Amino acid sequence: MGAADMAKKNEKLVYLISNGDFRDSAGVVCWPKQEETLKAVQAAFSKVGVKTEVWPKYNPKRKHGFLTKQCEGTSLFATLDPEVPVAVVLSCWAYSHHVSSALQVHRGPIALIANFDGTWPGLVALLNHTGTLDRLNVEHSRLWSESFSRDAKFMKDLETWVRTGEVKHDLSHVADATDLQLSSQAMRFGEKLAKDIFREKRILGQLDPGCMGMLNAVIGPDKLGAIGMPLELLNQSDLLAEMNLVSECEAQSHLNWLVNKGVWFDWGSDTYQDLVHAQVLSQMKMYSAAGRMVQRYGLSAIGIPYQLGLVRCVPASDLVEGMLNNTDRPEVVDPDTRKVVRKGKPIPHFNEGDLGAGVPQALMCEIYQRKKMPAETTLHDVRWGRPYNGKFVWVFEISGAAPAAHFGGWKHTKVYRQPAMYFPLGGGTCSGVSKPGVITWARFYEAFGQLGMDCGTGKVLNLPPEEVEDRLDKTTKVWPIANVYIPGYGRDQCMASHMSNHIIIGYGDILQELAATCLHLGIPTRIAGDIKDKLH
Repeated sequence: MGAADMAKKNEKLVYLISNGDFRDSAGVVCWPKQEETLKAVQAAFSKVGVKTEVWPKYNPKRKHGFLTKQCEGTSLFATLDPEVPVAVVLSCWAYSHHVSSALQVHRGPIALIANFDGTWPGLVALLNHTGTLDRLNVEHSRLWSESFSRDAKFMKDLETWVRTGEVKHDLSHVADATDLQLSSQAMRFGEKLAKDIFREKRILGQLDPGCMGMLNAVIGPDKLGAIGMPLELLNQSDLLAEMNLVSECEAQSHLNWLVNKGVWFDWGSDTYQDLVHAQVLSQMKMYSAAGRMVQRYGLSAIGIPYQLGLVRCVPASDLVEGMLNNTDRPEVVDPDTRKVVRKGKPIPHFNEGDLGAGVPQALMCEIYQRKKMPAETTLHDVRWGRPYNGKFVWVFEISGAAPAAHFGGWKHTKVYRQPAMYFPLGGGTCSGVSKPGVITWARFYEAFGQLGMDCGTGKVLNLPPEEVEDRLDKTTKVWPIANVYIPGYGRDQCMASHMSNHIIIGYGDILQELAATCLHLGIPTRIAGDIKDKLH
């Protein structure tokens, strides 16, 4: 072998993988941002002397270069050298299962690299992918940046990964709850609630799990049963069948209730682009159908993963989910018993069928109720964030499903049509700006064969209107937003350790009661952020 061949053989190479959404429509819109991110990542690798190859190649017919299915991911990886390091480059939402099965058997080092940008966004995809790979026992490293080759910390981490095949981040912002001093009152509270849960159970109804490739949303039923929160697997076809049994009159009565409460609807006339009456009437039928299923199966919480199947059948589920999560909501009467379902109480709904949200939402809702505090909870995406007045303030957003109570009530709630790119059949949001106040946040997960719960406290801040408007303009304008400050859990702390693209919040400090309950249920629990320092 000549010197040139030897040099080529020893040249470091990394595959850059563009994983994407299932929908080509999203791929077309998001590809310019992915191209921009790929160029920035390639420049960063070049700076540390590493050659890169981008896969898959741009497809002129599809007008993007994303993987859009698991079969495409497995076919691609079958052609790649299994020893070569792989970096999945993320600048937009992507279905993690497109690549996760191939990565399970890949022998080279694996990195997830995301742009820290609110546009589509890559950071949410990174947190989804890392949660999925942890769920599947796949070792990997996380890297993120706003400027890549101009970011000294990112470049240091990238060089470490190239040299050693792994990056370990500082995790001093999280602490094992068993090492902290929870109050005796909280421990007694948690012990009593845990005993009730073990005795009576809290059944979680999950419809068609695995939505949008979030395998981190799928928790082992054996492990859920062992903490007294067994799984009821439901079928979304049955939800559609139940919707067909809801009368037009009942659906219209729910809509009238919202109108009378002062909800603002962004009505239009073009069903392909605007919010129209028929879309919302379908959502009202879904609201009744979900309530009936909660009663029928004795559920403590329910999760509808709207995308894929339902996205082609009915309008979006988000307004429905916000209604279910709210204490003040239209009454749903069970047709079999003629009783109102959970009268005067929220029905915790875990968005996108994510059990990592369902467990803490069910627990938090019950803790709030027992403490006679507002019981509404919601899931949000950890969407983006930036400094404001010396604090790192997160943008938490979800696709229109936060409860009205978080905005100060129905009169502060706006219903917009969901973006046509993702929601071709439309449907309304349950949207608003979350009111200021102290919150408890949490995330439940399964990683490397073990359950876990991360939790902490923070504050929703009341930002100036122009700051809120700019944050919405840089993310998704029609979705509900919470501007959240979590001391000691800023950008790099959260990105280093958070176990999902999702975070659960409720108003009021129940952190110690939640942690104590989890410990008595046998759930390993970590407390994150500066609040941990007050519990020694």
